Amino acid sequence: MSHSQKYCLVSFNRPLEINAKFEMTDWPLHITLADVFAINLGSDLVKKLKELFSDERPVITAANKDAVLGEAKVVLLEKNDKIKNLHQHLVDLLESNGAVFNNPEFTKEGFLPHCTIQKDERLNLGDKIIINEITLVDMFPNNNWKKRKVLYSFKLKGE
Repeated sequence: MSHSQKYCLVSFNRPLEINAKFEMTDWPLHITLADVFAINLGSDLVKKLKELFSDERPVITAANKDAVLGEAKVVLLEKNDKIKNLHQHLVDLLESNGAVFNNPEFTKEGFLPHCTIQKDERLNLGDKIIINEITLVDMFPNNNWKKRKVLYSFKLKGE
């Protein structure tokens, strides 16, 4: 199966509107939950994601440690069972629907929950983070690799 479109699933520190666009160099503060993947996105997959998230409870984690991943400065998050399970459920659903990850070594056991330090914003060590909404981001909107676009946001089931 050949894919040309790429996506990722993140939790923004401050939610963005559907169809919001930003430059690849100007990401808002976010936690990556499913790194860049290719998939044939259709309404069936969106429905499956919505169903998955309606069964997931919000996840609480904390900013643990500054680190460098590749060339990116990041804040590593506490890798507790809840965030690992959320990530695993996402990856399982995506892979069962044909997703191919750019960097599969950072999925499943290799998952490193983190928040990239942005130009003007970062998480501080000890900050508590509540993941209660997950957003699907188009990494190549209108064939423009320099842009990003918010496609869908999914609320996690409340307590």
